[in-house]
Amino acid sequence: MKNKKIIFLFLILLVITAYEISILTDISLWHDEAFSGLLPQYNLKEMLYRIGLDVHPPLYYLLLKGWVMILGNTLFTLRLFSVFFGILTVIVIYLFLKEAFKNQKLALFSSILLAFNSFFIQFAIESRMFTLGIFLVVLSIFFLLKALKNKKWSWWLLYALSVSAGLYTHYYIFFSILAQGLFLVFWLFKEAKFNLANWLKNRNFQLGLTSYILVVISYLPWLKIFLSQMRQVQEGYWISPINLWSIPATFFKMTTGGDIGALRFWYVLIALMAVVIAAIIYALKKIKTPTKWLIFLMLIIPFLGAVAFSFKTSIYLDRYFIFALPFYLILMGGAILVIKNKWIRNALIVVTILGSLIAFPIRWLNLNVEKKPGMAEAAAYLNQQVKPGNKIYVGSSFIYFTFKYYNKTGVYPLLYAPGTLSHFSGTALLSPEDLIKDFNQEVKRGEIVWLINTTGFGNYQPAVPGNWLKLTEKGFQDVYDYRGWIIVTTYQVQ
Repeated sequence: MKNKKIIFLFLILLVITAYEISILTDISLWHDEAFSGLLPQYNLKEMLYRIGLDVHPPLYYLLLKGWVMILGNTLFTLRLFSVFFGILTVIVIYLFLKEAFKNQKLALFSSILLAFNSFFIQFAIESRMFTLGIFLVVLSIFFLLKALKNKKWSWWLLYALSVSAGLYTHYYIFFSILAQGLFLVFWLFKEAKFNLANWLKNRNFQLGLTSYILVVISYLPWLKIFLSQMRQVQEGYWISPINLWSIPATFFKMTTGGDIGALRFWYVLIALMAVVIAAIIYALKKIKTPTKWLIFLMLIIPFLGAVAFSFKTSIYLDRYFIFALPFYLILMGGAILVIKNKWIRNALIVVTILGSLIAFPIRWLNLNVEKKPGMAEAAAYLNQQVKPGNKIYVGSSFIYFTFKYYNKTGVYPLLYAPGTLSHFSGTALLSPEDLIKDFNQEVKRGEIVWLINTTGFGNYQPAVPGNWLKLTEKGFQDVYDYRGWIIVTTYQVQ
């Protein structure tokens, strides 16, 4: 029976991986992914300097650099890196739950729910640090549980290494580590009660404290940059303020992978949250293993932390809760598996798996990807049409890097930036030679100018000089509404 479950999980991973690979390059690269794709082109010193100017830690980019040095820097290989860690995350979830609950059914069920989850797949096929981050979060709690049970320094060292790696991957993982620290305190109270002398003698306390000291020491080289990045975020960031519907909308996305109009479908969000809260309470009540509190903390602390920080500077964003997703699915799966009525339990298992299985393919079909080629098609058009001596200007930083990644014209594009650019527009990758502040500063009469712009990202349409004669204009729709259309316009200078 044990081997059958492992084989079944292997087949599930094979199927979902094959599906993800089959659609891996169907959507055009976008701004954040282009940032990932362009960074590895720098040498290591320059790369670290530019990462420091951004708002994320360096580990993902460093590992990605090694990956593309071996496999090449293509859209397929960039996204395959995320698929790889998505697969590892599902495997580690299975191993963790077997260790935590000694329940192979829960381990298999939760792993399947994660593998098929639409929200998870969305980031498993995107060239960003999210699947690496989830993998490290789950790996760290696996090592934590092993360390607490075995009280061996080797497990605590592995825990410290995985925590450090997580903190060097994404700053939201701080919340996940806080949740682990709270669970460690809970565990120590169980072992040593309220007696300080017992705590000091407790091996888990000694090794746990040493592990966290090692984590702090390992982070010291990055601390100055972290504080600088934090100040940068506080001075100005693009994330919308949190509101009453933010958390319910996030749970809707974690469940279905899609967005929802909160004001129009408020009753759906209320119903969903009622079910989620009831299921969590039911799971916590029925599951007897103390590790259930670790799962609960790993889900709830990121939400509490994000809300608390957002009172000063909004950092609440749906995609950052990808690190809490596995624990949401574990609690939902656990609530179903502890239902005593066999028929209801089995019906919910089937419905939940089928719902997860079809959620992403339905969403993918609704995106109508084949008719929305975005920058991939726009760049292909430019690569064919642009002639030596032509000029290429880009009207928005949010598509400048995307075009640079695809650009095969032989003409170096310049970003039109008459004013000061915000740091979140990707200024970490910009140099003075990338910018042009006046459309007329380098063009001559008779020259052909290609202007690339977007209707997305809240972008304005820059006015061109009156002596530019429009020759042609083509539009290329991107998949998501917020990315809009890529507009390519040809001008001749009169």
